[in-house]
Amino acid sequence: MNEIVQHTPMALIIGYLFIIGMCLGSFFLVVGWRVPKKESLLTRSHCDDCQKPLSARELIPILSYIFLKGKCRHCQYRIPVIAVVYEALIGSLFVIATLRFWGSAEVLVAWSLLALLAIISASDSFYQVIPNKVLAPFLASGIGLRLVQPQNELWWYWLVGFVAGFLPLYLLAELSKKGMGGGDIKLFAVLGVYIGPLQVLSVLFLASCLAVTVYVFQMIRGKTKSRYIAFGPFIAIATGFVYLASGWLW
Repeated sequence: MNEIVQHTPMALIIGYLFIIGMCLGSFFLVVGWRVPKKESLLTRSHCDDCQKPLSARELIPILSYIFLKGKCRHCQYRIPVIAVVYEALIGSLFVIATLRFWGSAEVLVAWSLLALLAIISASDSFYQVIPNKVLAPFLASGIGLRLVQPQNELWWYWLVGFVAGFLPLYLLAELSKKGMGGGDIKLFAVLGVYIGPLQVLSVLFLASCLAVTVYVFQMIRGKTKSRYIAFGPFIAIATGFVYLASGWLW
């Protein structure tokens, strides 16, 4: 396998990985959209406006948006451009994560973590909720992966990460009776399993800084209609940066 990769042009490898990542991103977007609504993942994709089923060619990431000129073929409902940006972003992150950890079992951890971050970003953006049905399987997956591929010589390091991600935020929420939602707290616990105690605390700090910066900027522009801000996407951005940059920048 490694010999095949070594003799394959890097541009071709990146292209393949990007296509795979975009297809996965399209699926993750569907999961983030359907699971909070308790809608089956097995039913065919359809237009959210007219409910007409989509053909295979209408499901091709990015290209279908271009060919359809950003509109549903049946009812001309405008497809949100953010869906295309999302697919391209997940495709790019899949390339980076794969090349970053290629040749190591850590790449499996990276893929699983990317899937989690992609799904919760979508669900929290759409509905301001991070479903337990998403977190539970990724918690089990994270524990299993960290038992096979531990971060260091301490096989129980994932457990310390879980506690570091959950306990401080849980106590803060109980004492303050406001602020961070339960879904965010449980998400940090799961992230602690994947990335460990030190990195999960770094994620908390960075995500908070990003969220506050965006919120203040929106207030200045007068575009803040609610005191609530979806924290999930900021957690995802911070986690991706801390996890992928770890070992490169520090």
